[in-house]
Amino acid sequence: MKRVHKRSGKAGLPPGSLVGVSGESCVLTTIKVFTYSADAFAEKDLKNIGEFVPGEVGKEITWLDIDGLDDTTVVTGVGERYGLHSLLLEDVLNTDHRPKVEEYQDQLFVVAKMLSLDEETNGIVSEQISFVLGKGYVVSFQEKPGDVLDPIRDRIRHKTGRVRKMGADYLLYALLDVIVDNYFLIVEDLGERIEELERKVSVRPGNEDLLTIQEIRNLLITVARYTTPVRELAGRMNTTQTDLIDKGTRRYINDLQDHTVYIAESINT
Repeated sequence: MKRVHKRSGKAGLPPGSLVGVSGESCVLTTIKVFTYSADAFAEKDLKNIGEFVPGEVGKEITWLDIDGLDDTTVVTGVGERYGLHSLLLEDVLNTDHRPKVEEYQDQLFVVAKMLSLDEETNGIVSEQISFVLGKGYVVSFQEKPGDVLDPIRDRIRHKTGRVRKMGADYLLYALLDVIVDNYFLIVEDLGERIEELERKVSVRPGNEDLLTIQEIRNLLITVARYTTPVRELAGRMNTTQTDLIDKGTRRYINDLQDHTVYIAESINT
């Protein structure tokens, strides 16, 4: 598991001050822009945020996909172009937040956690990803390159599924949905480990099995710790009065909430 980020670098600074999240090494910030409608699509890699021009509202959907949070000029530049509150930008860079939803005047701010299995240690790695939903756009900020969002990128590129036919609110739902789907994969993997352990213990139990049991238990607790806030997050999105989320999209968000309940029940079992 990732350790809690130190905030000593922010001590004494006024609210809204932006400090990069770099640890021992600097992560290169990359910027990708998807613009699309039902009939058109474009994808572009930007060298810097100065190249980015927001799309015209009502004509196309824009997804500004940002990896890496060490370059605060990128975060500041996005804030300037979309009129984002300084406290929202500060929360983007504070990557130890609990999953949450916050309403601003013209935006909805969502914080989630991406989970993945570390193939070397068999542990779970968590990464914060923040989303800003506005009229006709979604901005995503994540800590480093590499994520579980490629299925959505491919649906946009190849015009599969509903995403190209729907609004920015559906894009946000789809991104959250694929993050939660990855929770399923982790729980399934842990379930397979438990079944294998049961077979082993029934034949020849050993002291090392106690350590394995404790390890799996800790991993399940970790997934559960992130699942419950995401369930609350989906519930909040479904009940918020913002006009940024269409009535039709709320049905999908309700389904997302059901998925988190199912995951929680699987973990308890």
